[in-house]
Amino acid sequence: MARKEEAATKRIVRVSAVQLPAFPAGKTFRERQRHNVQAIMRMLRIAGERRSDIVLFGEYANLSHRTWSDNRKEYVPDPVPGPLTHAIGRMARRYRMNVAFPLFGTWRGELSSHVVLIDRSGAIAGCYQKSHPTEPEQRAGIRPGRDIPVFALDCARVGIMTCMDIEYPEVAQVLMLRGAEILLFPHVQGSWGEVDWEIRYRARAVDTGLYCVAACYGYANGEWMPGKMIGRTSVIGRDGLVLADIGRAIGVLTTDLDLAAGRVTQFFFDRALPRTLAVTASRRAELYGDLTEPAYAARASRAIRESADPPGRKRGGTRKTSGRGRA
Repeated sequence: MARKEEAATKRIVRVSAVQLPAFPAGKTFRERQRHNVQAIMRMLRIAGERRSDIVLFGEYANLSHRTWSDNRKEYVPDPVPGPLTHAIGRMARRYRMNVAFPLFGTWRGELSSHVVLIDRSGAIAGCYQKSHPTEPEQRAGIRPGRDIPVFALDCARVGIMTCMDIEYPEVAQVLMLRGAEILLFPHVQGSWGEVDWEIRYRARAVDTGLYCVAACYGYANGEWMPGKMIGRTSVIGRDGLVLADIGRAIGVLTTDLDLAAGRVTQFFFDRALPRTLAVTASRRAELYGDLTEPAYAARASRAIRESADPPGRKRGGTRKTSGRGRA
């Protein structure tokens, strides 16, 4: 009887995070794109056979190159909806699973780094537009999103932080306030060092008391070395501990999360409470107005522009350059 009652109080969601190859096979762009789509379908099949509820891929999963490239011909956007999302939708419907698929593409006329949410029926349930694309991304035409939404799937309420979004703690805080239960973090990290990034996504879990699921890219055994993309597709618990980590390998990481088992701590109040609830209740929103004051961003942007001018250079002047420059 006790076991039945315990089972009844659990709310298990099975999440799978996919670590695709950092470099798809193929000599030509067309071959790499074809191999990439084949790998996507193969990983979806694995996640489906494991009876996953939610499947997450790394950022820009539709591109055959993962890191930023100067070859603009290889940035081919996929329309949403389009042939690729239809193919993913068929797999989602076949295995009755939700898929969060990040892609370089167009949604409702806007080019961006999107994460398309496809539900168990194969239909598009929503689309998140990266809120903090980098300056190089914006120069390539990527438009920043204007909202930080929470999506209600049939098994969980999820919020998304795409790559650079995690740099700003406010993003996770907004998702927490809006009722997210799981933070999804697709990214393409490969240069700042894994300690830097691991601290960030573990901290976001601690800050909010929410699970965080991260997806990146991997390598064949023996190919990884420092300086390459970190891999480390992982699942972080509500207390910031790493529940599962695939390391550098290519594959699918699958973990069961109990959404009914919140992190209970004696935080702020004189008794133990669910951390997410306690953090939300004890916030002093009236003190945080500076976080939404545009003048600070304008001042910092002006300082960045001025720092690009060498000493003594007059505004509007020219300077000599060596080598090939960029626009």
